[in-house]
Amino acid sequence: MVWWGSSLLLPTLFLASHVGASVDLTLLANLRITDPQRFFLTCVSGEAGAGRSSDPPLLLEKDDRIVRTFPPGQPLYLARNGSHQVTLRGFSKPSDLVGVFSCVGGAGARRTRVLYVHNSPGAHLFPDKVTHTVNKGDTAVLSAHVHKEKQTDVIWKNNGSYFNTLDWQEADDGRFQLQLQNVQPPSSGIYSATYLEASPLGSAFFRLIVRGCGAGRWGPGCVKDCPGCLHGGVCHDHDGECVCPPGFTGTRCEQACREGRFGQSCQEQCPGTAGCRGLTFCLPDPYGCSCGSGWRGSQCQEACAPGHFGADCRLQCQCQNGGTCDRFSGCVCPSGWHGVHCEKSDRIPQILSMATEVEFNIGTMPRINCAAAGNPFPVRGSMKLRKPDGTMLLSTKVIVEPDRTTAEFEVPSLTLGDSGFWECRVSTSGGQDSRRFKVNVKVPPVPLTAPRLLAKQSRQLVVSPLVSFSGDGPISSVRLHYRPQDSTIAWSAIVVDPSENVTLMNLKPKTGYNVRVQLSRPGEGGEGGWGPSALMTTDCPEPLLQPWLESWHVEGPDRLRVSWSLPSVPLSGDGFLLRLWDGARGQERRENISFPQARTALLTGLTPGTHYQLDVRLYHCTLLGPASPPAHVHLPPSGRPTLGRMG
Repeated sequence: MVWWGSSLLLPTLFLASHVGASVDLTLLANLRITDPQRFFLTCVSGEAGAGRSSDPPLLLEKDDRIVRTFPPGQPLYLARNGSHQVTLRGFSKPSDLVGVFSCVGGAGARRTRVLYVHNSPGAHLFPDKVTHTVNKGDTAVLSAHVHKEKQTDVIWKNNGSYFNTLDWQEADDGRFQLQLQNVQPPSSGIYSATYLEASPLGSAFFRLIVRGCGAGRWGPGCVKDCPGCLHGGVCHDHDGECVCPPGFTGTRCEQACREGRFGQSCQEQCPGTAGCRGLTFCLPDPYGCSCGSGWRGSQCQEACAPGHFGADCRLQCQCQNGGTCDRFSGCVCPSGWHGVHCEKSDRIPQILSMATEVEFNIGTMPRINCAAAGNPFPVRGSMKLRKPDGTMLLSTKVIVEPDRTTAEFEVPSLTLGDSGFWECRVSTSGGQDSRRFKVNVKVPPVPLTAPRLLAKQSRQLVVSPLVSFSGDGPISSVRLHYRPQDSTIAWSAIVVDPSENVTLMNLKPKTGYNVRVQLSRPGEGGEGGWGPSALMTTDCPEPLLQPWLESWHVEGPDRLRVSWSLPSVPLSGDGFLLRLWDGARGQERRENISFPQARTALLTGLTPGTHYQLDVRLYHCTLLGPASPPAHVHLPPSGRPTLGRMG
C-alpha cells in the first residue's frame, strides 16, 4: 500500500535543492539492473576539498515524505568509497525502488540536494519524460502513456494533493496529458498520474522544476542576461551559471568531455565496460535528470539516432561544410572550419585561450587581456570589451605577434555591480567572434571581533588571532598589530598563522596595549580594513628577591613571632606571604603581610604540639617571588616560650 504525505513538508524537500547551484554533485541510477536486490544508487561529489573533517558527509537516502511504501524487508545501508562517493543498497522488492531519492552534498551555504524519481517498470502508466525544467511563465505539459490499460478515470496529484481528474476516454493516442499554463516557481514539485482505485505503485511519477525567471534571464528581478548555455545546459536563475548536462563542461557548456566522462571538469568515469549506457544522471536544479550524452530511452540504453547527440539525444547536429555528427559531442569539423555547426571559417576572427572565470577585489583597476587571430589579422580598434551593464571599453594597448593580436584593457575601479559575465569581442572584414567570461568581484575581509587574550606575563601577552569576519575569503594573510595604549608611535606588526596562538614578547610590564587584526585575501587590493582593537595589559614584573628567615619566637602554645630579611637593593613588591605547612595533617596556612616594609609578624591561632615547615615569599601584584629556605618549627603543647634562629 502507498499513501501520500502532507504538502506542508514541501519547503524542506524542494527549496533546499535550489541552494548552491554550482556544486559538483551527481546522483546516478543504473537502470540496466532490474533485480531490486542488485539495484543501487550512487552519489558522486567532484567538489575540491570535499571530505575535510569540518565538512558534513555526503547523504543518500530514500525521501518518503511524498511517496511512501511499506518499510523494506531489511534496512537500506550506505557504502562509502572515500569522502567523494556513497552508494545506497539493500533493496529487496520492486516497491522499495518506487519513489523519490535524494543526495545531499557540499558545505555551508553550498549545501545542495539532488533528487531522483524512480518509476516502476510494471506500472499502469509511465511518464514519457520524468524531469521537466521550464521557465517562469511557460506552459508545461506532462504526458503519461498507457502501459496497462484500465477503464477508470485518471487522478492527477501535485505533491500528494489532488489536482485534476481525466476521464479514461480522454486518452489521446494512448496518452494522458496534463497542461499547466503560466507556471510559477511554487508549481514545482512531484506530480503523479494514477488510475482510480489502482495501487499508487502503478502511477506515473514526474518532477517539475520551474526556474524563477523567464527564458534567458536570471538574478533579482530577472534583469540579467544568461550567458547562452550550449548543448542543453540550463541557466541557473540565482547566479547565472550554466548547469551543464552530463558529458559537457565549460562556462557555457561549450566543451564536450571524452566519451564515458562526466562531472563539471569531466573528472569522473562511468563505471564498468558499458560506459554510460543505462545510467540516469541527476544534477543540481534547475537541470534535473537525464540520460548521459549519446543515450536516450526510459532506461537510457538506446543510442542516438543519426544526426542527434547529447543528453537524451535531444540535440540535432545540423553540421555544415563537411562536418560529421558524433552522438556524444556533436559536430566534428574538417580542417579550416570550427563552431558548433562547423559554420565558422578559420578565416573568421577567433578569440583565443581566455579564462572562463576570473576574480578581482573591489576597488582595484585590473588590466584584462583578450587575444584573437584571423585572416585578415585583428588590429587596434577591432577588439572591444563589454561589461555586464553594456559599457564598452576600448583597448589601451595592443601587442601584435605572428599568430595573434593581444589587446589590453584598463578597467576602471571595480564595484560589486561589475560582477557577472563580461564579453570580449573582435570584428574584422572576415567576420566577428566573441567570448564570454565571468568576473567575480570580491570584498576584502574585515574582522568583526577583536583578538582574545589567553594569558599574560610581565613582558608577554598570549593572543588568539582567530576572529570572525565580513567580506570574502579565503584568508591568505593575518597581521597582528599592537602598540601601547594612548601612544602615538607607529604600530608594531607581525604576520601570524590564524590557526595558532601568538606570543607578543619584549613588552613593558604593567602596561596596556591595543591589539587588532587585519585580514587579507588573495590578489591585488585584497587587504581588508582593521578590525576592532582589544586592550590587553601586561602583568606586574615578577619579584626576584629571595627573603631569608632571621628568627622565630614561640610566644605561647598557639602563637609564633617570625622575623625575616631581604638583600639591600631597591624593593619592588607589594607585601609578603608566610606559609606554614602541617605535614602530619596535610594542612597549609597562609598569612598575607600587605606592608612591604614589614620584617616581622605575629602568627596566632596555631595548633599546639604541631611541627610546622615555615617559609616566606615576596609578592608583587599576583606574582610570587622565590621562597626563603624553609625552617622547621615545633610548637610545644604548653610551657615556656622558645627562641629559634636560622644559621
